[in-house]
Amino acid sequence: MKYALLLLLSFALNAQKPEITFKRLVQKFNQVKSYDVVATIKPQIPLIRILPVKANIHFGYPNTFQVKSAGISILPKNGFSELPILFSRPNDFTPIASGTENNLEIITLLPNQNDSNIILAKIWVDASELLVMKSQITSRSNGTITCEFDYNQEKTWGLPSHMKFVMDVNKFKIPKGLATDINRTNRPVETEGKSKKGSIDVYFNKYNVN
Repeated sequence: MKYALLLLLSFALNAQKPEITFKRLVQKFNQVKSYDVVATIKPQIPLIRILPVKANIHFGYPNTFQVKSAGISILPKNGFSELPILFSRPNDFTPIASGTENNLEIITLLPNQNDSNIILAKIWVDASELLVMKSQITSRSNGTITCEFDYNQEKTWGLPSHMKFVMDVNKFKIPKGLATDINRTNRPVETEGKSKKGSIDVYFNKYNVN
């Protein structure tokens, strides 16, 4: 009987763990009320080659997101805004433990409302540092976007030094003016059947937080 109670208690504690980790992430994220940062954006999109673009990014809690650049920048705004939305509306999602990978805790976040733009989210968390190392968010507006995070000086705020987005180009909203943008260079047409995945690397420096 005592052994059974211990097993039950252990199961209950494990079941609470994703909720506790998610709550701690939310608390850490909420410390950042605003930030400005300089970003270098390097897209790799099939059929199109675009030169790197520098941009100034402003974020204001909970989900204000502004990008200013000299040219056309391909930046997954939803990839930036959806994670803050998750953290700013924790009661709108139910965290579920989904195992571990490379010592990272995997948490699946299910929306509590059927009309949520976010259909499904999954985050890979370094629980000791309280850092999101990877996210995979499926939304009605942009399909599935996977993002990997690297951190440097601003990791105490949970702000990355580098983000790598991977998305389905067919579902990702590319700016209409891109085809005639001066940043475009010639590239041989790729054969059909190849992967339609594209990626965007974003490097951050000169953070100004709060």
